[in-house]
Amino acid sequence: MSTSLSWFAVGAGKITLGARPTADYMHALRKQGVTHIATIQTSEENKPELKADVTAAAMHWLWLPFNVSDIFVQNDTEKAFLQQYLLEVAQTLKEGGRVYLHCDGTCERCRLFLYALCIYLKIPASSAYAIVHSFGADKANQLSRRELQQAAAIV
Repeated sequence: MSTSLSWFAVGAGKITLGARPTADYMHALRKQGVTHIATIQTSEENKPELKADVTAAAMHWLWLPFNVSDIFVQNDTEKAFLQQYLLEVAQTLKEGGRVYLHCDGTCERCRLFLYALCIYLKIPASSAYAIVHSFGADKANQLSRRELQQAAAIV
């Protein structure tokens, strides 16, 4: 994995996204200034050693357990959890954290979460989409209008 990262500045912090990092790659990320690994995976996907690998690399771990389908849930409890994840990441960025956001190989959840985070931070939807697009136009173009609307509705 390359350590050449694209960043989006948020307040005093920065955020980037990518594939699930291996233990070795986490050390490379730390050398690039990453302070937090934010994992968007459920407990079924999340291997127990991930948190230990993050800690061993001298970083902090943020666990944001949800599936893409959770974005479409109209349940107030699920929405409250997603809002809490947005708050936690926004606060980390406000405090100067450099967050590496990952999910699975598709990065769909990362892109939807980043879009929702932008909306949460009061960034207009067109600018939020451009930010998501800057992390890979081909994958951003695969997000449906419905998915983006649902992500924005979390806020």
